[in-house]
Amino acid sequence: MGRDLALEKCWRDRIAEFRQSGQSVKSWCEQNGLKSSAYYYWVKRFKVLEKEEAVDNSSPFAEVILLPESKSNLLEIQPSKAEMSLSFGKFSIGIPNGFDPVTLAEIVKVLQKL
Repeated sequence: MGRDLALEKCWRDRIAEFRQSGQSVKSWCEQNGLKSSAYYYWVKRFKVLEKEEAVDNSSPFAEVILLPESKSNLLEIQPSKAEMSLSFGKFSIGIPNGFDPVTLAEIVKVLQKL
């Protein structure tokens, strides 16, 4: 079942109204014909969604796009930009100073699967 974005927006608006009201949760919910348990459910749900979105946006992986092999898209490694190069089968990777070894390890894992 997909997310109901209209319902989420409705509850985000309600929560914002409550926070501006200065009332207790119980009295605000009674005044607006809502159950306080529903209010607490949505507050908790939004916290969980925010954590999930934060995790999704902090992925340690980089996208690798493989191009068809041809002379026109092969780049020469310039010594000034790469301190060393790693050849792996038909692939060659220029590795600059200060490279991230975790990222390099992930790239090699991807290449091994090809």
